[in-house]
Amino acid sequence: MEPLLLLSAGVFTVPDYDKQLHYLSGAALSVLAEQQQMTPLQTCLFSLGAGLAKEAWDSTGRGDVEMADVAATSFVGCHVRIRF
Repeated sequence: MEPLLLLSAGVFTVPDYDKQLHYLSGAALSVLAEQQQMTPLQTCLFSLGAGLAKEAWDSTGRGDVEMADVAATSFVGCHVRIRF
């Protein structure tokens, strides 16, 4: 229950709706990567790659290229974890 609560709190702190969508898609990719038992580094690279791929798509004239979108997408997958 706590991860969902933290995810919800993180989404509401992002003021831009577009960034919220990037944040949520990064979170979904992070959950998918963890279900596939990827390591934390692989999860980070997976979400970072997805953000870069989306911006490559935008660079073909289908949207605005913003590095902040890459950061918002990869934020959840590239967080630091401390497990006890």
